[in-house]
Formats: sequence, C-alpha cells, structure tokens
Amino acid sequence: MKAVSCVMAKLRGLSSRERAILAAGVAALLVFAFVRWIVFAMLDDYRKARAAIPARRATLSRYMAVAQGSGAVDEALVDAVDRLSDWEDGLLPGNSPSAASATLQGIIKPWIAGPDTRLMSLRTLAPVAKGPYSEVAVQVDLQTSTEGLARFLAQVARQPLLLRIRKLSINSLSYGPTYVNHREVLTAMVVVAGVTDAAGDETAGGGDR
Repeated sequence: MKAVSCVMAKLRGLSSRERAILAAGVAALLVFAFVRWIVFAMLDDYRKARAAIPARRATLSRYMAVAQGSGAVDEALVDAVDRLSDWEDGLLPGNSPSAASATLQGIIKPWIAGPDTRLMSLRTLAPVAKGPYSEVAVQVDLQTSTEGLARFLAQVARQPLLLRIRKLSINSLSYGPTYVNHREVLTAMVVVAGVTDAAGDETAGGGDR
C-alpha cells in the first residue's frame, strides 16, 4: 500500500506535459501488446488455415471420387462434360498459337471493310499461357467514325468463337472533310483476344502492317 501511495503521489506531482507523455507511453505499450499477442496470433491462424487448404482439397476430391456412384453426381459430371465440350467448340483452331493468331486475323479483317474505316495496322501479340490453353490476341489500329467503331465492336459479340475485347483505346480527332457528312474522326486501338488449346510458348511477332 505504501508503494502504491508513493506512485500515486508521484503521479499527482507530474506536470500536464509529463502526464501526457506518460499516457502516450502507456498507450504505445498497450498497442504493442495488442499487435504482438492478438494480431500476430490471428495472422498465424490465417497462415495455418491457408497452408491446410491443399490437404482439404485433396480430401474433398477423395470424397467426390467415392460419391461418383450416385446418380446426382453422375448427372453433374455429364453436365460439366457437356459444358466443357460447348466451351471448347469456341476455341480458335490451329496447331500452334501463331496459327491460331493467323486465324484470328482472318476473322477480324472483314470487319474493317467500310467507307468510314481505314486500317492503320494489324499485328499479333505474344500468346499468354492459361493452363492447358493459350490466349492469343491481335491489336488493330483503326481510323474510323463512331458508327464504324460500333460496327467493329459488335462483330465480337456476334462470333460463335470465344472472343473478347482485352483492351480498347479511343482518341477523337478534328472533323474530317473526307468523311461523309463531316462526321468525327476517331483513332482506336482495339485488342481482340481468343483462346486456343494449341500448345506452345512461342512469342508472336509483329504480324501484318
């Protein structure tokens, strides 16, 4: 009790500034204790849970293998196979990523036809590995109008193949006297991508110009 009284007397004898410094030190110690024994413990639990995920997935796979005899699982597997087959019907044909890129260029070139559209460059980009598949892409640089660009982009959605716009950049120029009714002139850079199951880690070249 005497020690406590001494401590309290010393605290009462501190100035306001010294009390503020002491309070800040106590708060820092509390924050350190919270981070050290609570936050770090939670992070350790999270890391352990992440490390256990592969083993849990393996266990789940074994359970699914055991359950394959049930009708519901068989039906789900058949549905998954059908959906995979439909998806692979949308792959770009070709025995290599470069061949698939050439096919993609052949698909894109007719889209550029139009009095208000001028092709500035067309080139293939390096393929990107996607597991057992490869994503190939073609960069198209156009000078066109709003309507011409809209027609070009609409062709992507109309294709039965799995194509997507990976990148799109548009700049508006001054009104061009050579265009019908003095429509605005746009310069657009469009990257159209598709997927192929052709193996290979080759890097695409510059393509057609």
